[in-house]
Amino acid sequence: MTALLSHDSTNFTLACDGCGQLVTNLAPTMGTWDVVWSLFSQDGWTGDDLATGPHTCGRCARTSPPRMVEQALTRERTTPATRQSRRLTVTHVAGVVVVTLNGNPDLAINARLRDLVLDLHGRVRRLAVDVTRVSRLDSGALDVLVQASRLCIDVCLVGAGQQIHYSLRLLNLDRLFRTCQTLPEALSDGQTVDVSLPSTGVPRSDRVEAL
Repeated sequence: MTALLSHDSTNFTLACDGCGQLVTNLAPTMGTWDVVWSLFSQDGWTGDDLATGPHTCGRCARTSPPRMVEQALTRERTTPATRQSRRLTVTHVAGVVVVTLNGNPDLAINARLRDLVLDLHGRVRRLAVDVTRVSRLDSGALDVLVQASRLCIDVCLVGAGQQIHYSLRLLNLDRLFRTCQTLPEALSDGQTVDVSLPSTGVPRSDRVEAL
């Protein structure tokens, strides 16, 4: 992620993926990501139109090695996803993978999300991320979700609060992800879906994993 959100998600910094140059405090002076990038691209910066990058400043070469997340998302997994955390659960409901985050994501959770995207690529088309218990999504989490979208996985954020909505608008990522207030709404795809699990147990197709 080369547009780095501030801790309160009200500001962001542009980082060069080549040399690490940082341009800080951009939101108060320029507003949203689209305005920032339109100006910096005229000043010699190159890269992706999306805030997730990669981006390089005018002093760096136009081509640079893939970033860590991009390398991970393009290589074949050689080991099972073993990162464990009770702050992330995965549920399979009505053909949709539902990820529930219990608390703000950190490096470990972002790594687990990356593993999950690797596992879903080519097998699942829809991913619902329940963020009702999350106050903010950091740049790393947004980076992984953008990569999921680029891998043709439809990403829907469920129950996002005001701070998350603000950061999405700030980085102009609100056009990339669907947002829904409730899980049934996210799963319905235009029709009502009962997502309650049967009292007799959890079917194999609707298993829940605590990761």
